[in-house]
Amino acid sequence: MPGRGRRGPDRPLPACGYAANVERATSRLPEADDGPGLAAPEPFDTPGVRTIGDLAAGFGAQAAADRQIKTLVYVLDGRLTLVLLRGDHALNEQKLVDATGAAELRPAHPDEIKESLGAFPGSLGAVGVTGPPVLADEALRGRRAMVTGANIDDVHLRGVDVERDIAVGTWADLREVAAGEPCVRCGEPLLVERAIEVGHIFKLGDRYARALGAEVLGPDGERVPLVMGSYGIGIERAMATIVEVHHDDRGIVWPVAVAPFTVAVVLAQPGDAEVTAAGESLYAALGAAGVEVVIDDRDERAGVKFRDAELTGIPYRVTVGRRGLADGTAEITARATGDTVKAPLDEVVARLREKIGRPREKRV
Repeated sequence: MPGRGRRGPDRPLPACGYAANVERATSRLPEADDGPGLAAPEPFDTPGVRTIGDLAAGFGAQAAADRQIKTLVYVLDGRLTLVLLRGDHALNEQKLVDATGAAELRPAHPDEIKESLGAFPGSLGAVGVTGPPVLADEALRGRRAMVTGANIDDVHLRGVDVERDIAVGTWADLREVAAGEPCVRCGEPLLVERAIEVGHIFKLGDRYARALGAEVLGPDGERVPLVMGSYGIGIERAMATIVEVHHDDRGIVWPVAVAPFTVAVVLAQPGDAEVTAAGESLYAALGAAGVEVVIDDRDERAGVKFRDAELTGIPYRVTVGRRGLADGTAEITARATGDTVKAPLDEVVARLREKIGRPREKRV
């Protein structure tokens, strides 16, 4: 949906700016025109029908997927529960957890379903059911002339009026939105994109506290479960997100604000005493100026070091070599642009300070 993934200038956010995680997102559905429906549900035989698609294919428009009631059976905290959605909609289990506060959730087994409802999956429905609690998605509210299972194998019901014929105990937003559905705010088609969750806030309530038996004394002295919340920023996920946005075909391009080092001093000829002395002097001066700096004095060819500096994405590279020292200069290369300039040795620190801005505080 809008804003879930990174989007370039060719894919701007909708004007309303709506964005949501798939576990919270909703959409606007068109008004249904069901007509008056039947006075009561009417059974009809559906031999061999096991899926939403089977029913739609075998019985035409009256049983189109958006006119069916999908009946899912879950066990929530040990209790069998019916979950109803429109036939062409998918359940988002996290929304089900949020709506019920269940600590444990799983789909019911076929034998559990048969024992409770009298039929196997494929012919299930909630009409006339009074035992298990029934939850229904908001998209079914007010719907008439619907089709659902009769809780008799190979039999379905047509003419179902949801609010008349089904004892819905809880209405909730349970469905997972799909790409192309109208935005709940502006009506533009929703986009669904993969993304990295960098930070989150979860209202956990007492779900886990009840499961763990974590209790405190309330104002009246009675034991009550803790009320919990979760607030977090994923450091590893944040790094992955930054790299996904800031990279090129040569490797990472760290922004200065989050780079592990701001400057890499590269000794082009580490075996040369003059090159080593000049490089170490710059390394010490940058460190003294508050710049986070690393020195590459490995006994490797300069090209290998340059490629490693590009791969690791350090924002600036200072190259010290015999050719530059001959005229008293070093090269400063910006990782993001690849631009290289020569600077007198005694101006390198000042120029980098100007490019970097205020150095970060030293890490402890």
